[in-house]
Parts: sequence; C-alpha cells; structure tokens
Amino acid sequence: MHSISVSVPSSKGYLMAGTIDMPDTAPQAFALFAHCFTGSRFTPAAARTSKQLAAMGIACLRFDFPGLGQSEGNFADTCFSENVQDIVAANNWLKENYSAPQLLIGHSLGGAASLKAAIELKNLKAVATIGAPFDPAHAVMHFADRIGEVDEEGAVTLTLGGRDIVMSREYLEDLAETDVQGYLPKLRRPLLILHSPTDQTVGIENAVNIFRLTRYPKSLVSLHKVDHLVTTQGAAQEAAKLIYTWAQQHIVPENIDEDADVIPEGVAIAQSTKAGKFTDVVSTGTRTLSTDREKNAGGRNLGFSPTSLVASALAASTSQAIREAAKESRIPLEDVKVTVSRTVGTGSHVRFRREVTLVGELSDDDRRELLLAAKNGEVEAMLSGNTVIECVTRA
Repeated sequence: MHSISVSVPSSKGYLMAGTIDMPDTAPQAFALFAHCFTGSRFTPAAARTSKQLAAMGIACLRFDFPGLGQSEGNFADTCFSENVQDIVAANNWLKENYSAPQLLIGHSLGGAASLKAAIELKNLKAVATIGAPFDPAHAVMHFADRIGEVDEEGAVTLTLGGRDIVMSREYLEDLAETDVQGYLPKLRRPLLILHSPTDQTVGIENAVNIFRLTRYPKSLVSLHKVDHLVTTQGAAQEAAKLIYTWAQQHIVPENIDEDADVIPEGVAIAQSTKAGKFTDVVSTGTRTLSTDREKNAGGRNLGFSPTSLVASALAASTSQAIREAAKESRIPLEDVKVTVSRTVGTGSHVRFRREVTLVGELSDDDRRELLLAAKNGEVEAMLSGNTVIECVTRA
C-alpha cells in the first residue's frame, strides 16, 4: 500500500487536500471516505480505515472538508448541505481522474452527509457509515450551552481538538432545516451501518433509527468496545475488514483480465511497488504476496524478506517430504514441525540450520526413515548447488 497526495476542488471551488491510499496492485475498486465533524483526513477512523481497505485491494480517497485540515476555505462559511455537495464534488473528481467510486464511507457527521450525498451519486454500489448520527444536528448538541451565544453574536467560537472553530448562525440553521426523514427513505443503495453500543458521543439508538428508516438491502453491525472516534487499537482496521467483506457482494471488480493466463507452476513474477524502496508484489500461480527488506537492511519490513521466503520454502518442503514418506510407509506420524534458520556462514557458503520434531508413536526405525526423507525435499535439491540460474535482461 502507498499513498498519493492530491488536491480536489470543492463544490464552491476551494481546493480540498486529499490522500488516495492505493493498493500495490491495480485496484479492484475505488472508495471515498468522509471524515467526522471538524476532523480531518488524518483522524484514526479516516486514515486507518482507508489504508486497510487499500491493503486489501480497494483504493480510497479521503479528503479534508473546506476550512478544515489542510484545505482552503473558512469553516465558518460552510454548512452541512455544502459538505454534502463537497462529497459529490470529490466523487466527480475521482470519477474524472481515476475511476468512479463504487463505495462511499462516512464517519460520524461525515456518515450523515454521506447518506444524503449517496442519493445523488448513481455510480455508487454501496454505502457504509461508522458511528453516524441519525439527525445531523446531533453534532452540535454537546455544545448546547454555547449555542445561545450565536443569537447574540451571530457566531460562537469553540475549542475542539486544541484549535478554535467558529460556528456560525447559518451553520446551525442549515442543520435545523435538514429533513432526515425526507431523504433517508430515498436512499437506493445497499447500506452497512457500523456502530458501537458503547459509543458515548453518538448513542446506538442513532444506528437503530437509520436502520428503521432506510430501505433494504441494509445491515446493522455492532463494533465491540469501540469509542466514537475509533481510536481503540485495531478498531478502524477491523471496521475496514467488515466493510470490505460486506462490499464484495455489491462492487464490480475492476482491472481484472479474465482472459489472462494463470502463471504456470514454478514461475514467480516480482513487480516493484511504490510502498518502499525495496518492496515488491510477487505473483505465483493464482496467489500474490508482498516482499520487502527488514528495517536493519534499509527496508520498511512491509512484507516477507527474500531470505525468509527461502527458509520458509525449505521448511515447508521438508515437512511435505516427511509426511509423504509417512503416508507411503504407513508410519503413524501425527504431526511434524520443521524450524529452519539461517546461521552465520564461512566464506561464500550460506548455512541453514534445520530442526525437525516428529510427533506420534514412532519406532526408532520410523524416525530414521522419516529423517532420511527430510533430505529428499524438492527445495533442498534446488539449494544443493546443482541449480543453474540463467539471466535474461529485457529492455
């Protein structure tokens, strides 16, 4: 996974700072993430959820609403309805510059805005919310004791997250005029509602009310012991996994060549990625894996190291050879454990240490036969010094 910084025009022409979290392989779909009230694209729910989706193959654009984060504009001049249109603008920009997003995700007030914006976005295949309020006005209820100042001064300054946010009369009036019961039944997209029963900021009853008013197909899933801002360790990643699994039944995979030949057995293709200086995606057969160097070797430890893969291959091949011998000789082997580690070699020689543990009611003869078979693995034969590597360079 790697991230790309972008600038996205808002509904009123301000440049919104954005980040696209991209998979290391061609995305199977694109998604759009709307952050919480007065938050930014770097809040845990936005950043961690988007990155986890990218790691699983879905590219995700997260952006700062105008006047927040690193975006242009003044928050005091914005409103909920404008943020809804900002989501539409981000959707259209992504559609024009990359691919039409199939999945829209919103957290907290961003979830409420996403529910309204989704009505206009025909390219969407699914919508997901995390801790969304039923009534968008809920976002300012925690500051009810200050709202009276708006009538007197026309605005009120709130300190949120260590910075001052100016709440205007227009912002509050727009929230008050938002007709939730008028637009929620019009949502014609599959909906996933994620909410924590222990959310102390936006109660679980909000999720229930959204569920009752929206159409099927819809799902309401509980997030276990998760706070409203989804700061609990691993919570955002788990939410992303739930969204990904659920969305698979609705999105249409992109960048898949159905006529592409399956890579033959014994062939591996490594393609460098932008995630790190030494990262690759290795394809073999119908499977892929990520590789990198360890941090002490200049990498970021974002995948398996090549040395670890060699040791893993030797361990797996040894285990298979032992089990095959046990099956052929009807030896009552119950389990086998093979540990392979690289040790310090001398000169140009590379040394591996292999430890084999055999489990079962085995005789001494059984053990000798199985340990002899351990040396007959295919990978050991490849590493024995009889392997020739032909190098061909393509421009």
